[in-house]
Amino acid sequence: MEKKKIKIKKKWIIIAAVVVVLGGGGYYGYSYFKGKDAATEEMPMEKPSFPTATVEMGEVKKVIFSSGTVEAKAREEVKPEISGKVQRLLVKEGQSVKKGDVLFTVDSADAQLEIQKQELSILRAQKELNELKNKKDSIHSDKTGKVKEVLVKEGDPVTPDTVVAKLTSTDYLKISGKFSAYEAEQFRVGQQVKVFITTSLYYVDGVITDIDLVGKKEKGVGGVHNVDVLVKKPGALYVGDTGEVQYTDAQGTLYASQMATPFELPDEMEILAGTHGKIGKVNVEKDDDIKAGQLLFKMDMTSSDLELQEKELLLKESLLTMEQKKREIAKKQVEAPINGVITKLNVKEGETPSSGDPAVVIMDTTSVYFVAAVDEIDIPAIKLGQSVDVFVTAFGNKPFKGKVTELPKEGTKEDKSVRFAVKIELTDTKDMKHGMTGDCDIYVEQKENVKRLPINAVEFLEEGKGSVMVKDPGTGDPTPKEVAIGVEGTDFVEIVDGLKEGEEVLMMNGEGM
Repeated sequence: MEKKKIKIKKKWIIIAAVVVVLGGGGYYGYSYFKGKDAATEEMPMEKPSFPTATVEMGEVKKVIFSSGTVEAKAREEVKPEISGKVQRLLVKEGQSVKKGDVLFTVDSADAQLEIQKQELSILRAQKELNELKNKKDSIHSDKTGKVKEVLVKEGDPVTPDTVVAKLTSTDYLKISGKFSAYEAEQFRVGQQVKVFITTSLYYVDGVITDIDLVGKKEKGVGGVHNVDVLVKKPGALYVGDTGEVQYTDAQGTLYASQMATPFELPDEMEILAGTHGKIGKVNVEKDDDIKAGQLLFKMDMTSSDLELQEKELLLKESLLTMEQKKREIAKKQVEAPINGVITKLNVKEGETPSSGDPAVVIMDTTSVYFVAAVDEIDIPAIKLGQSVDVFVTAFGNKPFKGKVTELPKEGTKEDKSVRFAVKIELTDTKDMKHGMTGDCDIYVEQKENVKRLPINAVEFLEEGKGSVMVKDPGTGDPTPKEVAIGVEGTDFVEIVDGLKEGEEVLMMNGEGM
């Protein structure tokens, strides 16, 4: 930017001289012709015209220019740990691989199959061990009700999902009210309703537990939708008594079931074992009344401790065997140390890799960097995340978008200056190669929708101040005017104060600098 300012100052000196010469020459010519023929009519002096630039709203970008080189994120040379012939080559040049992928095997047989078998053995041992550790010594009820059925006996094996008993509630009765499709849509599960007992002519409170929105056809009434209601059983209410489900909404509209329906026992409740093992003792019988938390079954725990020790020992043995297999196979198969693309392949099946050259070269090009050599004068302005346009020599003027992702802690001395390697991550890198050269524009300051003028329309005086040429309202002559400037971009400069949008300034040098 300093070079640009020097050029602009030289421009103003030249312009001033031109204006003086033109002005003086015009006056001399005018005097000459007037003296030569005083009777002739006075001829007006033609003033020089200059192109203009208009103050407009737009973007102003300040950039730092730097050259640099394309570098891959990582590059690894792979060599086998043991010598021998390549038995299987599993990759080819140009192929993408992930870290840990097998590249080739050296004299390998059925090691992979053994590894898979051992993995299954470990999974089985871990599952059995977890089941033993989670075994409970008893099964308790998590519900209250009357035992309708006991489904297990002493010695029966159970899993956590085994249904060991079924209960019915003795404190509640269920009634299903029949409604039209529209009426059923007015209800919701958990809603409080009233049930009118038709035989005794009184109401009891109930709670909706289920709503059948599908419905079905019933003879004599057409399409009906059941709304199930659970009612706490009072002393004088029995199975078989009839009632009507009723509900009055906030607007006073009454919704009543289409007919009286009988009360029933609530749906069965299932008790799950919740553990692995064998039933040791059954402490409950059919028709027993039980409460939540009550002991129902005791588990047989006689062999649990010994079985647990055996399973733990079996798992340790499986893990040791697995580790041994992995160490054996690690020497026979060569894996990719990084994610990347195979750029060089120096091995073939049936041949022994050379001891000097790398067998495989892998390069990670997923995040190719452009490393810019930034001058020490410019490095304070470089920040992480700044946007960059990179121009790689091999691709001409095509800009590649990127951003600053890494700033160096120290620089490198080159000749009489110090340069800092700034890493720029690019988004489009599929055609780039490690080692390509180019240059870049790093956008260190950028403003949008601000007043701006072309850079060659402003003379830079000092930090934050500049001067432009405007027409004198009275004479029409070019007159300097001081303006406040902001961002000094490559093509435009921000006008902070002194000019309004739409105002014109003279371009004393129409071709720029």
